[in-house]
Amino acid sequence: MTFELPFIVNAFVLLGIERILYSFWFIYPQCFISAVRQGTFGEELRKEPLVWKAAQKLGVKVKVFQFSVIAYDLIVQCLLDRSILKVEPPVLLLGILLIVIGQGLNIAVFNALGGIGVYYGYEFGYSVKMVSCFPYNVSWISDPQYIGVIMTVWGIYLVSGATSFSVPLLETFWYAMSMKVLEHSRGRKFVRSIYGEDNPKTV
Repeated sequence: MTFELPFIVNAFVLLGIERILYSFWFIYPQCFISAVRQGTFGEELRKEPLVWKAAQKLGVKVKVFQFSVIAYDLIVQCLLDRSILKVEPPVLLLGILLIVIGQGLNIAVFNALGGIGVYYGYEFGYSVKMVSCFPYNVSWISDPQYIGVIMTVWGIYLVSGATSFSVPLLETFWYAMSMKVLEHSRGRKFVRSIYGEDNPKTV
């Protein structure tokens, strides 16, 4: 317990960094633009003429937290006493299926929206086309990209023969928070009611 608890706490915080950043783009896009132009996120992003590309570059950089947590968990926490070769065939097939579907959804989202749509171009004031193609023509998939990520993470853990699923559960929590609160109109309304409107002067 003395080893497991600190890891879960650290994982919770590190996995939340990306979700909090994305919610910042959604709730306070003008503040983010101002922060980028002031060099808050570094000189490279300050010089990027397209804000959505600056967001994309920053999003890629913070992925290191997510990848590091998953890699550490799988290598150190889960796989010390179990080999991928010992995974039962049904579990292996389920894991592969989840990865394929999850990545298929992610690819479909990028094909439909492009980088400008995925990285909040509309919120940043760019013209982003409305789409009705797959996966946005499937009514029961509300947030295909995030659902795709969740499925991929669970699939990786099943395929790897993981003995603990704390990280997939944390990932599910954070992405569910993004879908239902942090990157939802209700979350934007709630946060702005506490911290104020999207005013770059507050950055």
